[in-house]
Amino acid sequence: MRMAAVVPRSDVLVLAATVGLRLLQFGVFVGIWRSLPPEQLEASGVSVPSLLTYTAVSQAFGTLLNPKTTLTDHLASGSVSVRMLWPMGVVSQFVSEMLGSVLPVTAISVAALAVVAPLIGVPLAPAGHPVLFLVSLVLAMIVGVAVDFWFALLMVQLGNSIWFVNEVRAASTSIISGALIPLNLMPWHIGHVLQLLPFAAMAFGPLRIYTQPEGAVPTLASQAIWAVVLWVGLAWWARKSRDKVVGLGG
Repeated sequence: MRMAAVVPRSDVLVLAATVGLRLLQFGVFVGIWRSLPPEQLEASGVSVPSLLTYTAVSQAFGTLLNPKTTLTDHLASGSVSVRMLWPMGVVSQFVSEMLGSVLPVTAISVAALAVVAPLIGVPLAPAGHPVLFLVSLVLAMIVGVAVDFWFALLMVQLGNSIWFVNEVRAASTSIISGALIPLNLMPWHIGHVLQLLPFAAMAFGPLRIYTQPEGAVPTLASQAIWAVVLWVGLAWWARKSRDKVVGLGG
């Protein structure tokens, strides 16, 4: 984790660009939400201030709400065979590496949005309990890492088709997880269906707890259930997929 954390601190331009893009995306969404009729948002059970707070927290913690390890890259290149020789478990080494790379970016993004958001009139105070939000955030990361490993095993089953898997993941997780748009704002009751999927436990769960005072316990229970189901299923599928992993041509 310490080794991975050195990379974003040393590459100042990449770090500044990442945080800058988050601030830009935040500003675009603030303009969109403020242009919508408030009565239509309130009909969906969402107020403009809570929606602005939702977007601010989503951009601040975005790297934690959709965690991505380098496992798929190592599977595609075959270098996973070398990583499996390290004196650490596969899960622990990839998760530690991921945390080391995203925590500095998250800390700077939180600090930047804490300064910018009040300047443009976006409230940041949580409507729900802050401790429950932190618990939900940890559960969201546990579910998110499990989803990342599921996509890695899917790539193994498809013969290391990393481009297809990455495109499917990029096109699906940001939308159906509620990271960009709250699921309860989606039309035709699509959001109610998406809330039943594990992707909602990655982003919509903690963001909803932060911006709404009610419904925290059912949300935490759903996240905990998905965490258990995904990791148990992952352990079973990993054993089934072990013989299909290709490293250094064999």
